[in-house]
Amino acid sequence: MSAAVQKATRNGGKKPRYQELAEDLRAGILRGDYPDPAHFPTESVLCARYGVSRFTVREALRSLQTEGLIQRKRGSGTVIQPASARGGALHQPLSNVGEILQYARDTKYLFTAQGTTLLPRKMAAHIAEPVSGRWYHFRGLRTRQGQAEPIALTDAYIHPDLETAAREIRPNEDTIFRQLERLSGVKIARVTQDIQAVPASGPVAAELGVPRRSPCLRILRCYLDATGRIIEISASHHPGDRFAYTMHIEVDN
Repeated sequence: MSAAVQKATRNGGKKPRYQELAEDLRAGILRGDYPDPAHFPTESVLCARYGVSRFTVREALRSLQTEGLIQRKRGSGTVIQPASARGGALHQPLSNVGEILQYARDTKYLFTAQGTTLLPRKMAAHIAEPVSGRWYHFRGLRTRQGQAEPIALTDAYIHPDLETAAREIRPNEDTIFRQLERLSGVKIARVTQDIQAVPASGPVAAELGVPRRSPCLRILRCYLDATGRIIEISASHHPGDRFAYTMHIEVDN
Protein backbone atom coordinates (compact mmCIF):
# COMPACT_ATOMS: atom_id res chain seq x y z
CA MET A 1 0.00 0.00 0.00
CA SER A 2 1.35 3.44 -0.94
CA ALA A 3 2.15 6.13 1.61
CA ALA A 4 -0.52 8.33 0.01
CA VAL A 5 -3.20 5.73 0.59
CA GLN A 6 -2.00 5.12 4.15
CA LYS A 7 -2.34 8.82 4.87
CA ALA A 8 -5.76 9.10 3.27
CA THR A 9 -7.20 6.03 4.92
CA ARG A 10 -5.77 6.61 8.37
CA ASN A 11 -5.17 10.33 8.76
CA GLY A 12 -8.08 11.94 6.95
CA GLY A 13 -6.49 12.85 3.60
CA LYS A 14 -8.05 15.61 1.54
CA LYS A 15 -9.24 13.26 -1.20
CA PRO A 16 -12.12 10.84 -0.62
CA ARG A 17 -10.85 7.48 0.58
CA TYR A 18 -12.28 5.62 -2.38
CA GLN A 19 -10.46 7.93 -4.80
CA GLU A 20 -7.09 7.38 -3.10
CA LEU A 21 -7.72 3.64 -3.16
CA ALA A 22 -8.75 3.71 -6.82
CA GLU A 23 -5.56 5.59 -7.71
CA ASP A 24 -3.41 3.04 -5.91
CA LEU A 25 -5.16 0.07 -7.51
CA ARG A 26 -5.09 1.71 -10.93
CA ALA A 27 -1.34 2.28 -10.68
CA GLY A 28 -0.85 -1.37 -9.73
CA ILE A 29 -2.90 -2.59 -12.68
CA LEU A 30 -1.00 -0.39 -15.13
CA ARG A 31 2.35 -1.51 -13.67
CA GLY A 32 1.38 -5.15 -14.04
CA ASP A 33 1.32 -5.90 -10.30
CA TYR A 34 -1.49 -8.42 -10.86
CA PRO A 35 -0.09 -10.95 -13.36
CA ASP A 36 -3.16 -13.19 -13.17
CA PRO A 37 -6.11 -11.04 -14.34
CA ALA A 38 -8.62 -13.59 -13.07
CA HIS A 39 -7.35 -13.40 -9.47
CA PHE A 40 -7.76 -9.76 -8.55
CA PRO A 41 -8.05 -9.30 -4.75
CA THR A 42 -11.55 -9.74 -3.35
CA GLU A 43 -13.43 -6.98 -1.56
CA SER A 44 -12.66 -8.60 1.80
CA VAL A 45 -8.94 -8.78 1.03
CA LEU A 46 -8.86 -5.14 -0.08
CA CYS A 47 -10.75 -4.04 3.05
CA ALA A 48 -8.20 -5.77 5.27
CA ARG A 49 -5.17 -4.69 3.24
CA TYR A 50 -6.07 -1.00 3.12
CA GLY A 51 -8.00 -0.72 6.38
CA VAL A 52 -11.12 0.70 4.72
CA SER A 53 -14.81 -0.13 4.64
CA ARG A 54 -16.52 -2.33 2.08
CA PHE A 55 -18.35 0.76 0.78
CA THR A 56 -14.99 2.47 0.08
CA VAL A 57 -13.70 -0.59 -1.77
CA ARG A 58 -16.85 -0.86 -3.86
CA GLU A 59 -16.72 2.80 -4.85
CA ALA A 60 -13.06 2.45 -5.85
CA LEU A 61 -13.80 -0.64 -7.93
CA ARG A 62 -16.76 1.09 -9.52
CA SER A 63 -14.42 3.87 -10.69
CA LEU A 64 -12.01 1.35 -12.21
CA GLN A 65 -14.87 -0.46 -13.93
CA THR A 66 -16.11 2.82 -15.41
CA GLU A 67 -12.62 3.38 -16.82
CA GLY A 68 -12.70 -0.07 -18.41
CA LEU A 69 -9.79 -1.43 -16.37
CA ILE A 70 -11.76 -4.16 -14.61
CA GLN A 71 -14.96 -6.13 -15.03
CA ARG A 72 -17.12 -7.18 -12.10
CA LYS A 73 -19.60 -10.04 -12.28
CA ARG A 74 -21.86 -11.24 -9.51
CA GLY A 75 -20.58 -14.58 -8.29
CA SER A 76 -17.37 -14.38 -10.33
CA GLY A 77 -15.48 -11.60 -8.57
CA THR A 78 -13.34 -8.97 -10.24
CA VAL A 79 -11.32 -9.56 -13.41
CA ILE A 80 -8.75 -7.22 -14.94
CA GLN A 81 -9.71 -6.37 -18.49
CA PRO A 82 -7.01 -7.14 -21.08
CA ALA A 83 -5.89 -4.27 -23.29
CA SER A 84 -7.62 -5.88 -26.26
CA ALA A 85 -10.97 -5.69 -24.45
CA ARG A 86 -10.40 -1.96 -24.02
CA GLY A 87 -9.64 -1.46 -27.69
CA GLY A 88 -5.92 -1.57 -26.94
CA ALA A 89 -6.13 1.93 -25.49
CA LEU A 90 -4.46 3.18 -22.34
CA HIS A 91 -7.20 4.48 -20.03
CA GLN A 92 -5.57 7.27 -18.08
CA PRO A 93 -6.94 9.80 -15.58
CA LEU A 94 -5.17 13.15 -15.96
CA SER A 95 -7.27 15.41 -13.75
CA ASN A 96 -4.54 16.75 -11.44
CA VAL A 97 -0.76 17.06 -11.17
CA GLY A 98 -0.51 13.86 -9.15
CA GLU A 99 -2.20 11.89 -11.93
CA ILE A 100 0.04 13.53 -14.54
CA LEU A 101 3.07 12.38 -12.55
CA GLN A 102 1.61 8.89 -12.20
CA TYR A 103 1.07 8.79 -15.97
CA ALA A 104 4.73 9.72 -16.44
CA ARG A 105 5.82 6.91 -14.09
CA ASP A 106 3.62 4.33 -15.80
CA THR A 107 4.92 5.16 -19.28
CA LYS A 108 8.26 5.97 -20.91
CA TYR A 109 9.02 9.23 -22.73
CA LEU A 110 12.12 9.19 -24.93
CA PHE A 111 12.78 12.74 -26.07
CA THR A 112 15.57 14.66 -27.75
CA ALA A 113 16.41 18.36 -27.68
CA GLN A 114 15.51 20.22 -30.87
CA GLY A 115 17.05 23.59 -30.01
CA THR A 116 15.24 26.93 -29.92
CA THR A 117 12.25 27.72 -32.11
CA LEU A 118 9.18 29.91 -32.38
CA LEU A 119 6.01 28.25 -31.15
CA PRO A 120 3.91 26.74 -33.95
CA ARG A 121 1.37 29.34 -35.06
CA LYS A 122 -1.68 27.13 -34.53
CA MET A 123 -0.51 26.24 -31.02
CA ALA A 124 0.13 29.86 -30.09
CA ALA A 125 -3.38 30.76 -31.25
CA HIS A 126 -4.85 28.43 -28.60
CA ILE A 127 -2.95 30.07 -25.73
CA ALA A 128 -4.40 33.16 -24.07
CA GLU A 129 -1.11 34.48 -22.65
CA PRO A 130 1.63 36.15 -24.75
CA VAL A 131 4.05 33.52 -26.06
CA SER A 132 6.59 35.42 -28.13
CA GLY A 133 10.28 34.64 -28.47
CA ARG A 134 12.20 31.47 -29.20
CA TRP A 135 11.36 28.56 -26.89
CA TYR A 136 13.60 25.57 -26.18
CA HIS A 137 12.00 22.56 -27.85
CA PHE A 138 11.96 18.86 -26.93
CA ARG A 139 10.26 16.16 -28.99
CA GLY A 140 9.75 12.47 -28.32
CA LEU A 141 7.51 9.42 -28.30
CA ARG A 142 5.79 8.02 -25.24
CA THR A 143 5.31 4.27 -24.91
CA ARG A 144 4.03 1.88 -22.28
CA GLN A 145 5.61 -1.33 -21.10
CA GLY A 146 5.07 -4.31 -23.36
CA GLN A 147 3.74 -2.30 -26.29
CA ALA A 148 5.85 -1.32 -29.29
CA GLU A 149 3.42 1.22 -30.73
CA PRO A 150 3.76 4.71 -29.22
CA ILE A 151 0.78 6.09 -27.33
CA ALA A 152 1.77 9.72 -27.91
CA LEU A 153 4.03 12.13 -29.73
CA THR A 154 4.85 14.96 -27.33
CA ASP A 155 6.42 18.33 -28.08
CA ALA A 156 7.50 20.37 -25.06
CA TYR A 157 8.56 24.02 -25.19
CA ILE A 158 10.43 25.84 -22.40
CA HIS A 159 10.14 29.61 -21.89
CA PRO A 160 12.99 31.63 -23.47
CA ASP A 161 14.03 33.00 -20.05
CA LEU A 162 14.75 29.44 -18.87
CA GLU A 163 16.84 28.26 -21.82
CA THR A 164 19.97 27.75 -19.69
CA ALA A 165 18.10 25.39 -17.37
CA ALA A 166 16.34 23.71 -20.31
CA ARG A 167 19.68 22.76 -21.84
CA GLU A 168 20.47 20.75 -18.70
CA ILE A 169 17.29 18.64 -18.89
CA ARG A 170 17.97 14.97 -19.55
CA PRO A 171 15.72 12.08 -20.64
CA ASN A 172 14.95 9.21 -18.25
CA GLU A 173 15.62 11.28 -15.12
CA ASP A 174 12.24 12.83 -14.26
CA THR A 175 9.41 14.68 -15.96
CA ILE A 176 10.53 17.74 -17.88
CA PHE A 177 8.65 20.14 -15.62
CA ARG A 178 10.07 18.57 -12.43
CA GLN A 179 13.60 18.84 -13.84
CA LEU A 180 12.88 22.41 -14.87
CA GLU A 181 11.75 23.28 -11.34
CA ARG A 182 14.90 21.79 -9.87
CA LEU A 183 17.29 23.38 -12.36
CA SER A 184 15.74 26.84 -12.51
CA GLY A 185 14.32 27.26 -9.00
CA VAL A 186 10.95 28.22 -10.51
CA LYS A 187 7.97 26.34 -9.09
CA ILE A 188 4.89 25.23 -11.00
CA ALA A 189 1.79 26.73 -9.37
CA ARG A 190 -0.91 25.85 -11.89
CA VAL A 191 -1.44 23.64 -14.95
CA THR A 192 -4.08 24.31 -17.59
CA GLN A 193 -5.20 21.59 -19.98
CA ASP A 194 -6.97 21.85 -23.33
CA ILE A 195 -8.22 18.66 -24.99
CA GLN A 196 -9.26 18.55 -28.62
CA ALA A 197 -9.89 15.93 -31.31
CA VAL A 198 -7.69 16.73 -34.32
CA PRO A 199 -6.60 14.97 -37.52
CA ALA A 200 -3.00 13.78 -37.57
CA SER A 201 -0.81 16.00 -39.72
CA GLY A 202 1.71 14.40 -42.05
CA PRO A 203 4.69 14.73 -39.64
CA VAL A 204 2.64 13.59 -36.62
CA ALA A 205 1.22 10.61 -38.53
CA ALA A 206 4.70 9.58 -39.67
CA GLU A 207 6.07 9.65 -36.10
CA LEU A 208 3.13 7.70 -34.67
CA GLY A 209 2.86 5.23 -37.54
CA VAL A 210 -0.77 6.04 -38.34
CA PRO A 211 -2.50 7.18 -41.54
CA ARG A 212 -2.39 10.88 -42.29
CA ARG A 213 -5.50 12.72 -41.01
CA SER A 214 -6.47 9.81 -38.77
CA PRO A 215 -8.15 10.92 -35.51
CA CYS A 216 -5.93 11.98 -32.62
CA LEU A 217 -6.60 13.34 -29.16
CA ARG A 218 -4.42 16.39 -28.63
CA ILE A 219 -3.73 17.46 -25.05
CA LEU A 220 -2.25 20.95 -24.79
CA ARG A 221 -0.88 21.81 -21.34
CA CYS A 222 0.47 25.08 -20.02
CA TYR A 223 2.56 25.04 -16.84
CA LEU A 224 2.47 28.37 -15.00
CA ASP A 225 4.46 29.78 -12.09
CA ALA A 226 3.01 31.76 -9.17
CA THR A 227 3.04 35.00 -11.20
CA GLY A 228 0.98 33.47 -14.00
CA ARG A 229 3.90 33.23 -16.42
CA ILE A 230 3.83 30.19 -18.69
CA ILE A 231 7.16 28.43 -18.25
CA GLU A 232 6.42 25.25 -20.21
CA ILE A 233 3.96 24.26 -22.93
CA SER A 234 3.45 20.69 -24.07
CA ALA A 235 1.36 19.29 -26.89
CA SER A 236 0.73 15.54 -26.97
CA HIS A 237 -0.94 13.81 -29.90
CA HIS A 238 -2.51 10.45 -28.97
CA PRO A 239 -3.77 8.08 -31.68
CA GLY A 240 -7.50 7.60 -31.19
CA ASP A 241 -7.27 3.83 -30.70
CA ARG A 242 -4.36 3.88 -28.22
CA PHE A 243 -5.42 6.32 -25.52
CA ALA A 244 -8.56 7.17 -23.57
CA TYR A 245 -8.82 10.16 -21.25
CA THR A 246 -10.60 9.60 -17.94
CA MET A 247 -11.87 12.33 -15.63
CA HIS A 248 -13.52 12.06 -12.22
CA ILE A 249 -16.10 14.69 -11.31
CA GLU A 250 -17.15 15.09 -7.70
CA VAL A 251 -20.77 16.08 -7.07
CA ASP A 252 -21.29 18.82 -4.49
CA ASN A 253 -24.26 18.06 -2.28
